[in-house]
Amino acid sequence: MSIGERIKKSRNERGLSLRELATRVELSASFLSQIEQGKASPSIENLKKIATCLDVRVSYLIEDEEVKKNSDLMKREDRKYVESIDSNTKIALLTSSNIEKNMEPILYEIGPRGESGRSYYNHPGEEFIFIVEGSLDVYIEDGVYTLREGDSFYFKSSQKHRFKNNTDHLVRAIWVVTPPTF
Repeated sequence: MSIGERIKKSRNERGLSLRELATRVELSASFLSQIEQGKASPSIENLKKIATCLDVRVSYLIEDEEVKKNSDLMKREDRKYVESIDSNTKIALLTSSNIEKNMEPILYEIGPRGESGRSYYNHPGEEFIFIVEGSLDVYIEDGVYTLREGDSFYFKSSQKHRFKNNTDHLVRAIWVVTPPTF
């Protein structure tokens, strides 16, 4: 099942019309319809908003469901990437959703000028970022932090935040979020 099919299924299970969900996540109904049909891809920010509104984890929208385990090995070749063309960002979960966990490690690949979305967002929890390659600007409240290869950053997710790659080079970062939102 595709991301769009899972969104539609969850929306229907909750008795939400396309317009109701679109209003709640601040998207147009036509754009949400294109996402459900697989003709458009949501930004990472919008994928999180949709999952939150549908009361599911992002991982439910992007992975196949399996039995929960107590340990999880994810081989490089088994990683599933979700790409947001509009925000020039790809993410891959570094664990599957088949394990009970209190944190969510994610590999971000942020292309030149790529970003999390133009608006700030916040949510309960904490985040940790480690820059593997490149340089990334992280905007927290009224401040901006420039992280370069080898730098790490920790912050409370309750603060409004966003990020942007203001360079012409790829950024690769390990991002750990708690509690898991994906």
